[in-house]
Amino acid sequence: MATDNKPHPLEFLIGTWSGQGKGFYPTIPSFEFFEELTFVKDPAGRPVVAYTQKTKRAVAGESKAVPGPPMHAESGFIRLPQWSNETCELILSQPTGVASVEVGKIHGTTIDWETAGIVRSPSAKPPHVTQFTRKWIVDPAAKTFSYTFSMATDDTTLQPHLEVQLHKVENAT
Repeated sequence: MATDNKPHPLEFLIGTWSGQGKGFYPTIPSFEFFEELTFVKDPAGRPVVAYTQKTKRAVAGESKAVPGPPMHAESGFIRLPQWSNETCELILSQPTGVASVEVGKIHGTTIDWETAGIVRSPSAKPPHVTQFTRKWIVDPAAKTFSYTFSMATDDTTLQPHLEVQLHKVENAT
């Protein structure tokens, strides 16, 4: 458990974030999407944060893009070894048959993630992902969360793939 009533090292992430993003990659057409991220502290007080991510394709509405069909999802946990406020681990699984472990360096309210390992199910579709990097930037005062995500595959070197801008969803009280 956290000691000395210190704030949780990832308190700045806790809650639900929602917004829009754009995706691009050399091997696919560019696209836009809506996204929601949720971070929940472990109710038992362990140094773990549950993480879920869901995206929906942006489709044309009457006057602007609106959320359409589901596109992607991932879920897992952020672990804080020894309640570290400097490093953390992101353990994720995706319905595409990919599971990953990423190690993050915490700098205030920014986390830089790099791949530590990727495994995939036998039916995961090629080309296979071989590396991820993520940069999460939270501005607690503005209640914004932005991130970039890059990936490499068997066929491509590490390339930018996603840019996302999210806002904190206020909880009803």
